Amino acid sequence: MAFQMSSRGKTNAALAAAIIFLLVSSVAAYFAFARLRASERWVQHTRDVQNVLHQFSAMANRASRLRAEYVDSGNGSVLDRQREAVSELRKGLADVQQLTAENSNERDVNQKLAAVTEQRIALMNRAMELKRTGESTLTAQASISHQLSAAADASDQLMQGMHQAEQQLLMQREQHEQTSFKITVAILAFSLFLALILFLIHHQLLTDQVRERLRAEASLRALSARLMSMQDEERRRFARELHDSVGQQLVAMKMAVACLENKLPHDSTLQDLLTILDDCIKETRTISHLLHPPLLDEAGLKSALRWFVEGFGKRSGIEVNVEFHDAAERLPDSIELVLFRVLQESLTNVHRHSGATRADVSLRVANNTVCLKVRDYGRGIPPAVLQRLGKDGAGGGVGLAGMTQRIREIGGRLEIQSSSAGTEISVSVPLPRDHSMRRASPAELQRAG
Repeated sequence: MAFQMSSRGKTNAALAAAIIFLLVSSVAAYFAFARLRASERWVQHTRDVQNVLHQFSAMANRASRLRAEYVDSGNGSVLDRQREAVSELRKGLADVQQLTAENSNERDVNQKLAAVTEQRIALMNRAMELKRTGESTLTAQASISHQLSAAADASDQLMQGMHQAEQQLLMQREQHEQTSFKITVAILAFSLFLALILFLIHHQLLTDQVRERLRAEASLRALSARLMSMQDEERRRFARELHDSVGQQLVAMKMAVACLENKLPHDSTLQDLLTILDDCIKETRTISHLLHPPLLDEAGLKSALRWFVEGFGKRSGIEVNVEFHDAAERLPDSIELVLFRVLQESLTNVHRHSGATRADVSLRVANNTVCLKVRDYGRGIPPAVLQRLGKDGAGGGVGLAGMTQRIREIGGRLEIQSSSAGTEISVSVPLPRDHSMRRASPAELQRAG
């Protein structure tokens, strides 16, 4: 069976390939840069050798010139300068030998150049010694000059050969440097191009993955909305069944027991049974109205909120204050149902978790937006739970998650603020443009008919 990689696997593989390729390219670029730097150093080294050869030739010429000047003038200061020039000439020779030591082809040339240089120095010293001791003659000086000229020619030939060898080596190294530079640029350009392609592939795969997740979330929200709609329909049907079927049967049973009580007026069992039936009828009516209050359809949200708050206060013992500020008589069905369920869930949480003895409820319509606030004065929500609620809506239980989903489906927004002084839940829902058109209740329609 063929192996098929998931979209997440493809995305991670593309990212991993891009990162690995960048690392390999970085290593290759490092070695390419190292080769380029080495080529640059060798080119500079060759130029340094050429420079030292030029300096050595100038030092040799200066020493010869000062020798001739001393022989002609006999000035002692010239002798000191000539000796200093000879010292610099030997130092220059040492520099030439040091810089060309790695070149095996120039070792013999270095030895010959050193021998010729020492020969020239010895001849210059001999000529100056003859002058210093007064034994200098034209014949002797001419012979020494002739030998110095031959040694200078030999030295120049050796240095010219070294210079030509270094020039050829310089050309080779410059060519190698250019090749290394081109290779380095090619590696970097190819690496960046391929890495860009891999990152674009990763971005495309990631975009497809996000798009797929968004589609899945949209489908999940649609399914959740459908389930909540079906839940509301089931609640409405159960409420109707409880009221019309079970409630009517309990009323009929109460009437039958009342008839028996008329026949047996002193039977305490019948009186207890009537009390139990009254409680059952009352509880059935309460459950039916909590599942889906008929006032919500008949009179609107304000009446349903008042009825629920009054019943909640009696059942829980919590004092609840209700205020309406410029609230419209009727709102769209979907908004009224969601706001009623929000109030139901909020006050239930107040009773179960807050430990509060007082709560405030306010409903306001302003700027084409309806706002519902439920404020308690209990212990508040723990900061960790409140932080999770602010990030992803998790940690608040099924009721709060469903409440958030209901509000989101109608384009509203839910905010929770909590501290040790209590918790406030705020819901704001935008109204459609035609919300000002007042919907007549079933009772008003009946009276109009």
